[in-house]
Parts: sequence; C-alpha cells; structure tokens
Amino acid sequence: MAEAEVIVRLRTPQRPATAGTTGVLDVGSLLERWFGVTAEPLHPGVDDPALVGWQRVAVPAGVDAEAVATALRGHPAVEAAYVKPPADLP
Repeated sequence: MAEAEVIVRLRTPQRPATAGTTGVLDVGSLLERWFGVTAEPLHPGVDDPALVGWQRVAVPAGVDAEAVATALRGHPAVEAAYVKPPADLP
C-alpha cells in the first residue's frame, strides 16, 4: 500500500506507445531508476486530451514523496508534480 501519492501533469500528453524522448516513457524511466516506483494514468482509458497527461505515482513507505515530486518537476516533460495531501476524515 502506498504511503503517499504524487500527482503529475505532463506538458505534452502522449500515449506511452507514441511517447518521444521527453514523454511518458522518459518520466517512467526516471521514476524506476531513481526511486523504484512507476507512474500510471490518473484517468485510465480516456481519450480527452485534457485528462490524458495526468499521472499518479504511488510512493511506498521509505521513499521520500517530496523528493519524487521535486525530481519530476525538474524533468522537461513535466508541467507540474505535487504530493497529494492526505484525505480528511469525515
């Protein structure tokens, strides 16, 4: 189970099958290489260009979620990355 979640917005949304050198595949490679985590679509199966570029990263205990978000913000394909705040209890 993830301890934290990082939300990512790509600058130019691309499908993984067509991703170029600064697209989804490069971001995924950075995540796996540096932190041992992967990104997945926040809205799987959608074709809406406004939603395709959103990704989520489940960050396990022992991995610094803020470091993941900071590294992602430094990637040229990433427009924004932030650690999702915990949900409030009702």
